[in-house]
Amino acid sequence: MAQGKWVVDVDARGFQEQVVARSRRTPVLVDFWAPWCAPCRTLGPVLEKLAGQMEGKFLLAKVNSDENPDLGRKYGVRGIPAVKLFVDGRVVDEFTGALPESSVRAFLEKALPSHADRLAAQAGECETRGDLIQAGELYGRALEEDSAHPQSLLGLSRILLESGQLEDAVRFLERLPPSWLEKPEAKKIKARLAFQGADAALPPLQAAVARDPGDLGQRLALGRALVAGERYEEALEQFLEVVRRDRAFQEDAGRKAVLEVFDLLGAAHPLVSTYRARLSRLLFS
Repeated sequence: MAQGKWVVDVDARGFQEQVVARSRRTPVLVDFWAPWCAPCRTLGPVLEKLAGQMEGKFLLAKVNSDENPDLGRKYGVRGIPAVKLFVDGRVVDEFTGALPESSVRAFLEKALPSHADRLAAQAGECETRGDLIQAGELYGRALEEDSAHPQSLLGLSRILLESGQLEDAVRFLERLPPSWLEKPEAKKIKARLAFQGADAALPPLQAAVARDPGDLGQRLALGRALVAGERYEEALEQFLEVVRRDRAFQEDAGRKAVLEVFDLLGAAHPLVSTYRARLSRLLFS
């Protein structure tokens, strides 16, 4: 039987509510065990002790695998004790066997969301509601906990960009690790920064390109101004025309600008599939 405030017994009927749904609010560590299993009797008290010591950082849900064989099959339990950590409705980490307390503690410290993670999650909720001031404060607090916290660096960069603080937005973006700079959201912010403010020069650029259609520098600048004004299709037409006239112009600047717009719009945007196909035809025809 479960013992402690942060320990519950769960069966198949309550699994969806007590584990899957609840893990969207609090991480849930599921212990698949059986009464006859000696290693389970060794591990169980360790898990219960850590659940009490960590006071709400996770809920321990104990599942009797003899009484709930369907749950074991569904989650791939092939030996017990089997321990699976649920976050946001899915298994994010797991181990099998009666690990010593030090190893279980290390597993939890690595797998559980940190305080900075939780602050960043709250900040994201504030962003969704449009409360950018509170979101910025929470991201800042997360960075006080972990100065390299990538989710918070990205969030602050996004908020600073929205408020027009471009240099600060760049500063936080540049602190991201390389792997995070390749994420779609980081690429989108980089693209927005690249085009920010260019729309102020739109009328003279339009006139310049009309006077001399072969001036690819002006045409490229016109495309950037159109992106800054959120006139994406017109911008893509200008960039493709640069590619058509001179693929090598300014070290492939036309193609690179098209890809920056793709990053800005996101892969699901209908313009991306259309213009990706057109770019391919230009490059490989």
